Amino acid sequence: MTEKLDEFIKNEGVILPKDFVVEVYAQVLKFAGGLAGLLQAGSKKAGVSAAKALSPYISEEEAASNLKEVVEEFFRKAGFGEIEVEVGDSEVVMNVKDSFLLKAHKKPEVALRPLAGAAEGFIGEVMGKKTKTKIDGTRIVINLG
Repeated sequence: MTEKLDEFIKNEGVILPKDFVVEVYAQVLKFAGGLAGLLQAGSKKAGVSAAKALSPYISEEEAASNLKEVVEEFFRKAGFGEIEVEVGDSEVVMNVKDSFLLKAHKKPEVALRPLAGAAEGFIGEVMGKKTKTKIDGTRIVINLG
């Protein structure tokens, strides 16, 4: 699984300096204010696109049956940081241990909106389910509908 994710990131990914990305997100989040939900919605579409782009490397069935590993490794390898995932029958919980996004805004609930949206779109697409996400501190809960 790890080798397939490595190949995907190598072929499909873009490498940017963390300081650059932190500053971009910091500025976007600062100006987004109450509209940060729009950023999350846009990130959700990006997550769906990422899951679709991953499908030639890892089938949806393989990704769904190894969801914990795929999500943890994908977001780590994509540079989002260290995330621990718990997969339940009706929800996926992501505990964000460390992420460059946490440096982009002082409130984790705001800083993690791009990650929450991307994860929601990615997981929803892989699982073939509608999703709804809640952010509680550094914990992202994705309900599978």
